[in-house]
Amino acid sequence: MQVASDNRPEDFLRLEHLLYGWNYQVWVNVYGPLDANQSLVDALRASVSGNCEVDRTTPLSVEDAKELVIESLTYPGDEGAGPIDLELKRAEVLHLAGKLLEAAHVEQADQVSTFWLRKGHPGYPVFWEFALDVHAQGQRWILLGCSSD
Repeated sequence: MQVASDNRPEDFLRLEHLLYGWNYQVWVNVYGPLDANQSLVDALRASVSGNCEVDRTTPLSVEDAKELVIESLTYPGDEGAGPIDLELKRAEVLHLAGKLLEAAHVEQADQVSTFWLRKGHPGYPVFWEFALDVHAQGQRWILLGCSSD
């Protein structure tokens, strides 16, 4: 029997729990600090999955990066899929989203890019996803998130 443990921060797990819903599940993680001099693909292959492939890398402002993450995490869903009682949990979700952004050093970023992780995603994107390459303080952090059914 193999036992796996999830060693992501408790705040990330709490955020996922709060956003669990009808035919809806969220996954988030931050990887880093990583070597800012590596290519994005090499950093992903070393930290996320050995078979990562990337497309559509686009520069993003810090404000737009924060907005992308917040909009994704507060996605209300529809009648068939979405977080349960999101409005009741909204304040805590926003607080934990702030912790997620803090862990990825988004506020201190010198450069942020969004990209599409074409292959090797650790989650299962269905409704939305974000993938950010954050460069701050001479290092790199990769922020990934998605929702699935």
